[in-house]
Amino acid sequence: MTVGLASITVAWLLHGVFSDSRARPPVASPEAPRTAAPAAAPRLAHRAATPSSPEPAPPERVELRRAPDEAPETFEAVIERLCRLSEQAAELAQEDEYEAAKEVDEGARAVLSRLMGRFADAGERALSMVLELPTTALGSEMGSELGSARPPGQNVLLGVLQVVLDAELRRRHEAAERLHEPAPLAALVRATLETMPFNANTAELGDRSLHQRPYLGLEHEPQVLELLRLAGRDAFARPVATRMLLTLWANLRASGQRSSDELTRLALVLLDDADLSEAVVACRQLLEDARYRGLALAWLRERGDPELARQVASVAGRELPPAEALAVLRSLAPMLQHTRGSLLAVGVRAPELLADAYREQLAAGTQTALRREMVMGVGMLPDASGLEIAQLALDHDPSVEVRLQALFVFTIHGVAAGAEAAIHRVLDDPAVATDPEHLGAVVLALQNLEDDDLNVLARVGARLQQLPLAPRSRALLDALLARSLPGHVR
Repeated sequence: MTVGLASITVAWLLHGVFSDSRARPPVASPEAPRTAAPAAAPRLAHRAATPSSPEPAPPERVELRRAPDEAPETFEAVIERLCRLSEQAAELAQEDEYEAAKEVDEGARAVLSRLMGRFADAGERALSMVLELPTTALGSEMGSELGSARPPGQNVLLGVLQVVLDAELRRRHEAAERLHEPAPLAALVRATLETMPFNANTAELGDRSLHQRPYLGLEHEPQVLELLRLAGRDAFARPVATRMLLTLWANLRASGQRSSDELTRLALVLLDDADLSEAVVACRQLLEDARYRGLALAWLRERGDPELARQVASVAGRELPPAEALAVLRSLAPMLQHTRGSLLAVGVRAPELLADAYREQLAAGTQTALRREMVMGVGMLPDASGLEIAQLALDHDPSVEVRLQALFVFTIHGVAAGAEAAIHRVLDDPAVATDPEHLGAVVLALQNLEDDDLNVLARVGARLQQLPLAPRSRALLDALLARSLPGHVR
């Protein structure tokens, strides 16, 4: 699970094991001990008697006893061992002991392979263990960052259990494809959906195992719709419920069980529902179809709900094709305070598309807030296109807010010389140099250079100290200079 460094390490550590484990035939019962075959009685060579050979003495009878079997490890004990191995590998990797970490990795692969071979119900057992973990309350605001509040040991355990559940789902999906027997997979998916409303751990586990995977099918539609109803009562995480229905609809369309037109009709019905989750899913479906995109956008503007618009923008930025996503975000921008995350999702997939969109918006001289978000959206990317757009904004954008965002891009990229030039250029503008709020933004941007060129930090810091900073900004600047410059005097 991507809920923390330990869990990411677990996923890396155990990646790629399952192809070996699937080849191992499952035993008749998960609890059946593996016993060695009884040793065969020793065979005695028969020698013919000769006159010169005395009759051999009869062989001594030896009672053969089977060695006592060792009790096999329980499922829980093997999971605990995998957690210890994952923590050990993570510690070795952090200390740059890569060869030792690789050795531990190989041991973990072998342990997991044996676990999957022994337990045909490994997925159900993993779900059971997650249900027993202590958890925080579950509500509509639960998001992907909940894991940050968990103890590190629990993050590792959840990561291992998710690897096991993913392996079991994949194994059953492959068996369903090969043997045309979908029942075992459907049963595990159903069990996963049934556990999701229990608490934050089960919701996140199910989300990470089922979202954008091919496992949800038509038989699971009632359970997915129940998650939406719970989200409508603030009894379940709304983003998770939305992702489950989006995944279900995508699978139904891919399998031919529902056509695009059928899903569009369902979406139009859901638009009449007051529940936010269902409205988000309905808009996502309609926005994908050019015939209904205008209808969905008009409905959103008429409804005038900023939270609904924010959620639709977030889904569109991640899941619609980049050009279509950008068109939707441009249309919704007047309703949104920030679109940065959504535009970044577009920029990651199509950076030049977003850069061109900023150039067009700058030429038109409209939607200042959207231009600012575009500069930050493309500027966060670790390539030259971000710096190019930032320089364009510094040179030609008439908005102070957009130029300040461009300044942040230079400091984020850690190019000290370029960042210093950008800061001085911004400070040359009287609209910035006389405004404590704008100067506070410059101080915040300067913190990005703390580990870079100290001479740049000293020169820019000295200039800022002469300007009318707000008390909080002055305190931040003094603390920064004291940390970075020996002998700094306020």
